[in-house]
Amino acid sequence: MKRKILFLIIISIFTSGFLFAQQDETATESRVEQIHTLLDYRFRGGFYSFERLFNKTVKYPDMARTNCEIGTMLARFTVDCQGEVKNIRIENPLGYGLEKVLSKFLKSTQGQWNECKNDRFTHFAIPIQFTLEGTKTDSIYPAISFVGDNPGYACPDDSYYLKKAKEALKKGRKKRAQTYLETLIRRNPFDKSYYKLLKETVDKKDKAKKKKNKSRKKH
Repeated sequence: MKRKILFLIIISIFTSGFLFAQQDETATESRVEQIHTLLDYRFRGGFYSFERLFNKTVKYPDMARTNCEIGTMLARFTVDCQGEVKNIRIENPLGYGLEKVLSKFLKSTQGQWNECKNDRFTHFAIPIQFTLEGTKTDSIYPAISFVGDNPGYACPDDSYYLKKAKEALKKGRKKRAQTYLETLIRRNPFDKSYYKLLKETVDKKDKAKKKKNKSRKKH
């Protein structure tokens, strides 16, 4: 029961935190365009200066690279109209120091923001993908995609984890399927099919438990 609640909470956090996951491609692309427009207005030099600075200063943590940690994090923060960066929150944290690297970069942009006269231009939610050279992974319209150096060996593609998750589900190995699906969600929190499969592992486990309890009562 506790595990079921845990995974329902996970699903709830992902689907509420990543609004992109509930939108079609056109709406998601439009959302990213809005991010470009907002950064063009608030960041000195605009979106491409922000992206260029990110790619120039951020370093992929060695531990993350050697563990093939890939995924998309959502950076939520505010920059008040005086240009102060605050309230940094990283959703879908990937671990291995990646969220720390992202937070550190955002703090380092202090002093590089244009002033504004309206608070509606102060809130940011930027999806940023961390991936590794040579690894096939998919994320729908991240605002920024940072490609780290290959660790020296091939990291599994998304298709590998999806295949393993479906095989595990077919064999009734729910915990193993959940592990693979959690990896896919970290890699691409915008794909609704992963959440459906994750919920299916919880539902099937619950049904199996009810069936087992019903059988016990008969005896």
